[in-house]
Amino acid sequence: MITILTTTKHKQFCIDTINSVDRLSELVQITTEDIVTTNKIIKVDNNTIISTLDWNDTEVPYIFPTSFLCENNLLALVFYKLGNHQKAFEFVTDQDELQPHLLLVANVQYGYPITNDQIHFLKETSQHNLAIIYNFGIVDDNVTKEELQAIYEDAIKNGKTDSERLFSVKNYTNLLLDNGLHQDAEQLIRSVLSIATSDEEKNALNVLLASSLMAQIKIPYDQKKLSEIKVLQEQSITYLEEHSLKVNAGLLLINASEVANLQNDYIKSKDFINKAILYFKEANISEFLGEATLQKAILLYNWSKNGSPQYYKPAINTFQNALKVFKRDTHPQKFADIHHNLALIYSEIKVSEQEKPIWTAFCASSFKDALKFYTKEQFPYQFAMVSHNYATALMGFPEAKLHNNLDKAFGMFEEALTIRTAENYPFERALTLLNQLELYWLLGNENQEDEHKKYNEMLTKTNEIFNLVDDKALLEKAKTNLEEIKKLKTYID
Repeated sequence: MITILTTTKHKQFCIDTINSVDRLSELVQITTEDIVTTNKIIKVDNNTIISTLDWNDTEVPYIFPTSFLCENNLLALVFYKLGNHQKAFEFVTDQDELQPHLLLVANVQYGYPITNDQIHFLKETSQHNLAIIYNFGIVDDNVTKEELQAIYEDAIKNGKTDSERLFSVKNYTNLLLDNGLHQDAEQLIRSVLSIATSDEEKNALNVLLASSLMAQIKIPYDQKKLSEIKVLQEQSITYLEEHSLKVNAGLLLINASEVANLQNDYIKSKDFINKAILYFKEANISEFLGEATLQKAILLYNWSKNGSPQYYKPAINTFQNALKVFKRDTHPQKFADIHHNLALIYSEIKVSEQEKPIWTAFCASSFKDALKFYTKEQFPYQFAMVSHNYATALMGFPEAKLHNNLDKAFGMFEEALTIRTAENYPFERALTLLNQLELYWLLGNENQEDEHKKYNEMLTKTNEIFNLVDDKALLEKAKTNLEEIKKLKTYID
């Protein structure tokens, strides 16, 4: 639905214009009252037409200029807002002021190239729209990331109103997040929060702030930051549900489920993700349903390894359902993530000795599928994580006929440590060192020289942990290892 918000003076004109197209009145409501609505709004006042800003990501984030009131302009904008671009062009000609703007958004929407003349037009009319077209359009002479950032910053500085400036901030923040500049995104949002006046502006900024904070979460989790994210998300979910924006709410519910999961609040996490799945089923959006299914699988897995092992098999089934959407050829990273999680489940689930070889084979296969995507060269952090987990799983594998699982595990720990350096990932390095120390106790020695070499390596790696972290649990494990290693000294001398 489209809402035309107008004055008493222009109401009849708007009614006559909409009624001039058969059955268009079924899709457009006309009112003189400033009502709260989820409909897209066109304002008609003082012989002008204003296309309001879209804060809910339902169309290209382009700012249309104010246009003079006439039947063709109003119908063109109405059909554009309804998503019928072809019909919109029936009401404008090359000489009309709306035509170049409608053509630009149509080109972006349908992936047509942006001409140099169009770029010149944007440079003369709107820095915000120039940034949007460079960001989302197909432009032959494109700009660098730094140049695009500068255009966005210029748009923010020179916006005509606070709302337009905030609209540029919103889209610039998305660019920063897409390029991994999460702290910059957070700082930008916090710097403009006080400017927002309308509920939709505040909500849009809150969603982005939560996203920028969530992108910075890492092990060990900052509980204070998680609590801030939780408050922002739940406020936005309430706003979106109250405005019947269920798909938008569903996307945020996925993130809220993840935060609740990290806080070990599994019941709330389940409630969030089940509601998201319901919304996406109602909207029949398979991709979003796949995302929600994946998050539910992660929830069930975390729940199962934290005192509820009955959820291991439901987690496997849910991950397998997610693979129906996220296939290797269409979603290679999601495919790798799912197999990484499946591998962890296969390595942890309690099965009989007769079944163990089968589950071990499943585990190794899934780890290999994950490492086919997460290579050391392209994804070093993820490569180290998967390698660490694979090595840990190998320590529990049955003895292999063709190779030594323990030797393979040692090599994978060493690979992980080349990425998990003390400078870049001290906490992750400490975890890997502790798991590798467990492996040392399982490895045999060929001779006394090997015994002394292993002793010195174990002592060095244990002492390193004390310089890496201040986490009490990890330091206690390191202390226990050190005591056992010192006892070992008496046996090898």
